[in-house]
Amino acid sequence: MDPHAEQDAAGRGGDRHGPALRWPVLCWVTILLLIGVVQIVRAQWFDTAVFLTAAVAVATSAMLPRRAPTAVPLYPLLAAAVVLGAFLCLMPRHSAGMAAVVLLTGAGAIVVAWSGASTGPQDWAPGLRRLGAVWTAALIAGCVWELVQFILGEIAPDRPTYALSDLIDPLLDDIAGRSVFIVAWLACGVFLLR
Repeated sequence: MDPHAEQDAAGRGGDRHGPALRWPVLCWVTILLLIGVVQIVRAQWFDTAVFLTAAVAVATSAMLPRRAPTAVPLYPLLAAAVVLGAFLCLMPRHSAGMAAVVLLTGAGAIVVAWSGASTGPQDWAPGLRRLGAVWTAALIAGCVWELVQFILGEIAPDRPTYALSDLIDPLLDDIAGRSVFIVAWLACGVFLLR
């Protein structure tokens, strides 16, 4: 067998014995599993199911045959974001309707991302690598903050703790703050899907 072909197969996450998970995928699966375990400790069963299902989905998708990535069209994404944003801005907070629209948005984003993504490795430009590092640092910082607040709440239940949602919550009480947050949230989603 050509040693370059074997090296190329190993670099793509597989070898002559079949597909294998590459280390970045293993890292994300591990993170999702750890968050799922934290949700079990917190007795948050819905969140547990979401994170453990995501871990299985990420691992499974990484094992699928490779295909070329397809571009996600911008204008349909923007149109969907405007419609979803309008619904979210008009609905009462924490209502069943708002929860349904948020779940619909997430499910739609997963379908679009999965249909447009390549399951094979892609070379990232330096700018994309820097962007990935910034997103990773922000996500890790947020996760560490949430975990520390949870642990502090368990150690000293009589003292206040400040989850990120508790800190952001007052900003979302009026329509202006909620609208700014929704626009930023949907704009980030469109950006990531593109």
